[in-house]
Amino acid sequence: MQTARRFLLDPSLARLICREFGVDRQIIEGYLSAQPGRNQFVRSEADQFHLVLPLLGPAGEPMDEPAPIPQAQAELLFELSVGQISYTRLCVPVQSTISHQVLLDLIIYPERCGILTVEFDDQQQAEAFSPAPWFGSEVTGEDTYERRYIALNGLPVRSEMPLLSLQLEAVLDMLDQAKQAPEATHRSTAHEVVVALSRSLESSGMLKGTSETTAPSGDERTAKQFEQAMTSLAH
Repeated sequence: MQTARRFLLDPSLARLICREFGVDRQIIEGYLSAQPGRNQFVRSEADQFHLVLPLLGPAGEPMDEPAPIPQAQAELLFELSVGQISYTRLCVPVQSTISHQVLLDLIIYPERCGILTVEFDDQQQAEAFSPAPWFGSEVTGEDTYERRYIALNGLPVRSEMPLLSLQLEAVLDMLDQAKQAPEATHRSTAHEVVVALSRSLESSGMLKGTSETTAPSGDERTAKQFEQAMTSLAH
């Protein structure tokens, strides 16, 4: 059965990660009751509105059942809600040997807070997981960091933990690693395009072949020279 672990993240680090990767979703939720067991809420996301009814799945796991509603009805429910929360969500591309998904929620309202949720296929994976150095304190199982609790009560009182340079360095390393693979692919693709273009121009006679012994005039370029110039521009 799927399970998850949750960790705090310094809001400044959360903002840095969101700024680098962009956010996948921007969400506002309004909870309709403060009574225990009544967890219905209204959600606004990307100009779509849902009434969400929490249910239990076949194995007893909690699951949400969103039902689309008109905007006018959603606005009325937001006015009737007893607590609201606004947050952005991002799936962080973390490199790891364990197959899992890392979700970052940067809570904007009622207070700023970063919460990382790491999802696993089973409990064994969750127990084997070692959090990265930039993760904060683990809050798995703490109801006070559930979105509903924060919407109704705000963030719990917690002693401020100083942001360590080790955490900042670890986040910067993670961002660099996430960039390396796409950049390497981009450079390889750009080089292939330049080579193909230079060969096409050479075949059409617009460029001199590099194997020709006659030196090109001042206005003529060899295919090799063209390829070198275009490659330098691509980088």
